[in-house]
Amino acid sequence: MNLAGMIEDHDAESVAVVDGDQHVSYGELRRQVAAMQVDLSARGVSADSVVALATGNDLAFVVATMSVLGLGGIVMPLNPGSPTSELVRKLDVAHPDLLLIGHAGRAHLDAESITIETVDLIELSNAAATATDVPDRIVVERRDDDAAFYLATSGVSGNAKVAILTHHNMEWIHEALEELDPPVTSADVTLGVLPFTHIFGLNVVLLGTLRVGGKLVLQQRFDAAESLLLVREHGVTMLTGAPPMWQRWLAADVPDDVLASVKYAASGAAALPIAVFEGAKKRFGVEIAQGYGLTETSPIVTLGRGCAVRPTSVGRVMPGVEVALVDESGTPVDIGDEGEIVTRSPGVFAGYLDDQETTESVLSEDGWLWTGDVGIFDDEGYLYLVDRIKDIVIVSGFNVYPAEVENVLMAHPDVQGAIVTGAVDAMTGEAVVAHVTGTATEEQLQEHVTQHLSSYKQPSVYHFLDELPIAPNGKAIRRALR
Repeated sequence: MNLAGMIEDHDAESVAVVDGDQHVSYGELRRQVAAMQVDLSARGVSADSVVALATGNDLAFVVATMSVLGLGGIVMPLNPGSPTSELVRKLDVAHPDLLLIGHAGRAHLDAESITIETVDLIELSNAAATATDVPDRIVVERRDDDAAFYLATSGVSGNAKVAILTHHNMEWIHEALEELDPPVTSADVTLGVLPFTHIFGLNVVLLGTLRVGGKLVLQQRFDAAESLLLVREHGVTMLTGAPPMWQRWLAADVPDDVLASVKYAASGAAALPIAVFEGAKKRFGVEIAQGYGLTETSPIVTLGRGCAVRPTSVGRVMPGVEVALVDESGTPVDIGDEGEIVTRSPGVFAGYLDDQETTESVLSEDGWLWTGDVGIFDDEGYLYLVDRIKDIVIVSGFNVYPAEVENVLMAHPDVQGAIVTGAVDAMTGEAVVAHVTGTATEEQLQEHVTQHLSSYKQPSVYHFLDELPIAPNGKAIRRALR
């Protein structure tokens, strides 16, 4: 199989992607993919080539992704707004053969600091759009366990790591979604505003829509009022966002009937405040269903679709997914008791690239993934998230690993020690808080982190201390600072 085959049989005249004033049909999308493949093939892209993409939610991302997958390559989406030094750390793990830079990446990336071959993706995309006499599109046969995507993240050590997601991992999620009622169909219209660099936006929104032949309406940069007007203009039926997005939609100055076309509203990546759920229901007339998942599960584990919506629950276990809640010894807990969430399914990833030790720390030999999240099941099978065992801070749905931020802070010459924690934030769910010793000022540190960390990873609060709480074993006592 090959994920690129998902666009093969859809009606050539049906609209696949709307990007601004561009309305691209499935027939035209297949033609543009084929044209880009000519250029990528000439640059040496073939089976198992790794191609990194640094662009926004635009048509170029869609065409490039399908082109690379079709050639048998592996796609590595990167946040184009990240500082160059952060992207270099991730590129150094995956060693891609090529980096394609789109509009959003042009403004941020210092191409001279990147040692791999870089190509202007927009020029490629424009050439593909205007090409004539295009050969047939290439869809190389791949095995189920062949890598399709490399998704970069940071581990608990602060070092960059890359999750390997196979063709079958990604495809299986779509097959599982088909078993829910109502299923996604070619009649659905989806708003593509969740970043495609995030597994939620990539596999559920982008690929999930293209697989069924639906219409994907893109917004390259999130603007609450603008995105809601796109929903009304294009008759969006499926609206998915992270909790901070729903908060901003609720506060937007738009008519209350702007979501009249929406049949399914969903939230993921972090807990949805009950006030937002109730506010959206009262103002827009939609019930927001929640879900739970991870990059390592491609991503869905539980979902509030195909069942009654419970405002504080992340839904029921997806068809074909196994979930257990266990205590510290690995023994299953009783219904109603807290336990770490462990899960097994065909969506569980293949491991971390060139990092067997970290892979084995979360993935058992028989395929169970230890998530580090704590949950409770009720007697009707609904899952409720309680806490996280890991020290991750979730900002606007994105994982921030304290050690990565601490490593950057410690690189400043006037910092002696640093411990990073999370704090509740009304808009982003959580905010990054830095506790620092040394002589550096807040202004100096803010300038420093801006050069090395994406904006959502940067501390919004600094506390300057005389001493940090450190245990005898040398580990930070984060609970003393929360």
